[in-house]
Amino acid sequence: MLNKTKIALLGAMAVAATASTGAQAATQTANAEVDIIAAVQLAQNASLDFGVVASGASAGTVELPTGADTRTCTAGLTCVGTAQRGQFTVSGAATGFTVAISVPASTTLTSGGNTMTLALTPSITSFTSVGAPQVFYVGGSLAVGASQPAGNYTGTYTVSADYQ
Repeated sequence: MLNKTKIALLGAMAVAATASTGAQAATQTANAEVDIIAAVQLAQNASLDFGVVASGASAGTVELPTGADTRTCTAGLTCVGTAQRGQFTVSGAATGFTVAISVPASTTLTSGGNTMTLALTPSITSFTSVGAPQVFYVGGSLAVGASQPAGNYTGTYTVSADYQ
């Protein structure tokens, strides 16, 4: 029995000898760093304005593309006067970095209890900064109901620009 106890004691000592102790630990000093770049700035230069539209007996759409301030009305609607794309400028973006442009897919225009849906389209969704201000536009497609009630329809939408 004494030999079994000695063997068990020797086994326990061998296991204890292989366990890590503070005397065997290594340490290393590590570096950390960060580069801070300026935040981008976003300014609205012009409001998105579909101008004056006369509704008819049938529903239609008013298209205002991002490439020009020229809108079109489908059959049943009459476009009068001028329209204007939304215009924005991103500035302050660090050279060589990608900036993402975000615009919601749609917004609602209201006049009293009446509404219309405006589908929004940005001219760009991102760009790589060259250090100069970047201009972009927002246009869209306005759904006008049959015999849409007269009124001044307004709404808002959120545009954002941020590093990607």
